[in-house]
Amino acid sequence: MVPETGQLKKFLPLLFAPALFAGDYYLSYHLYSSRFLIVEERIRISRAMVPFEKKGETICTFFSASEDFPSFARRNEEKLLECLFEHGIIVRARDETVDLVNRRESLELLLPPIPLQVEFNDGLVIIRKVKSEK
Repeated sequence: MVPETGQLKKFLPLLFAPALFAGDYYLSYHLYSSRFLIVEERIRISRAMVPFEKKGETICTFFSASEDFPSFARRNEEKLLECLFEHGIIVRARDETVDLVNRRESLELLLPPIPLQVEFNDGLVIIRKVKSEK
């Protein structure tokens, strides 16, 4: 017995749903402050052009109704960055002093591009960090 076309169209999204809501991304973060005031802050997210070959290590899980990583990351930026900071961040501090007077002080927080695999599954967002081979 061959299923009707309408029934097949209803079944296909359920079959491919995990693949549609998963993705490979690169995420980076930069914060620049001068004299203890934030001057610039940006988070960059880009989809990987080539899917990652191996599965990464799970580093974060969140509950969310979102099924799109860029919008999820913008809404939950603070929680996501807090999780990623635990896995490596670069801090650069510069201090310029002339005649015992602090002339310029700056601080940079950098999160270099991190390869991430993101899965959306029934309200659960699973984020995995893919380790590069060196």
